[in-house]
Amino acid sequence: MCSEMYIPMREDTPEVILNPEKQIFSITGQSLPEDSHDFYEPILFWFLRYVQQPFDSMCLDIKLLYFNTASAKELAKLLAALSECEQCDKITIRWFYDFHDTENLDYCKRYEVIPLRHEYYEFDYTTLFPEDEVEGTYHIIK
Repeated sequence: MCSEMYIPMREDTPEVILNPEKQIFSITGQSLPEDSHDFYEPILFWFLRYVQQPFDSMCLDIKLLYFNTASAKELAKLLAALSECEQCDKITIRWFYDFHDTENLDYCKRYEVIPLRHEYYEFDYTTLFPEDEVEGTYHIIK
């Protein structure tokens, strides 16, 4: 079994939690690292090892308030690799988008060309970035 991977959130990189024991798989925050390939490569390799073993289901939660073009390409590589594994029918990608930013939702929907199950949820990013001024309080809505 794959061991847990944890990368703390920084100003320019998201928090990454890959915990097979607790069934938590998430990428949260903002993604604009100086070298997106270097940041996402170990995450991709972790998933490639994980999907080689049997599992019942997996939900990858992507809660990115912002991600740059280089990060978008690395996310596409990650999702494409997951879509090619034997158990891809057991994988769900749950996109969380800021309810104030419908462009973010539109951008996430571009990944639907990758044959995985995609779900979309509104998310209140003030829980991640409380210092930012965002009106209203919302919870995850399917």
